[in-house]
Amino acid sequence: MSSLSTGNMLWRSFLPAFAITRTFPRHHFVSSNEVNRFRDDPCKICNIDSWAGFENEDYNFYLEIASNAGGIPAFSLEFCIVLLTEFNKLANNAIEPSCTDAHIFNEIMMSLVDASSQETLKKDIVKRINKIQLFDTNKTQTQCLLQTLGFCGILETAQHKSPFHEYVNLGLAPKKSHNSDWEYPVDFWTPSDGINREAFKFWFGNYIQFDKFWE
Repeated sequence: MSSLSTGNMLWRSFLPAFAITRTFPRHHFVSSNEVNRFRDDPCKICNIDSWAGFENEDYNFYLEIASNAGGIPAFSLEFCIVLLTEFNKLANNAIEPSCTDAHIFNEIMMSLVDASSQETLKKDIVKRINKIQLFDTNKTQTQCLLQTLGFCGILETAQHKSPFHEYVNLGLAPKKSHNSDWEYPVDFWTPSDGINREAFKFWFGNYIQFDKFWE
């Protein structure tokens, strides 16, 4: 949350990585090709075909994306691994959110819960969030922030559940339309779906000033 006023996009990127992998299962490779299991196809569970670590340029590539976008624009498990590795380096240097951070986050959540059923997330709500005072953001960063709320289970639908409940292979998750560039499950969310108050309390229950969003 401290990233909302500071603009530190890398900090903001840690939460989606954790939310996605929190329910990640220990597993052996399971071929995604049921017909020919000896083909070089990715794992059915994690969507990775092999793992040999990172080249420095690949590692830095993911860091650069996160530092600009403030989240995970397009899912890959490698992206999550990089972010969690970076988080572990900073885990003992936690920064408490300021009053400004809390104000901005409250305005973001109010933009969601007060939206009418005629409004859309990807246009109307994004536009409203981008106008919040003291919040320096752009369209991509706002999209990533809303996708993070989706990964956390706060923005999901009855038919399209998030990794909050159980592991979801986001590499194989459905899209609302073939040309959508939004990640699952927020891609399907509308104001009529409301917010998942249980999930909100799980992630932000230590901040009593937001109790209206879980009570």
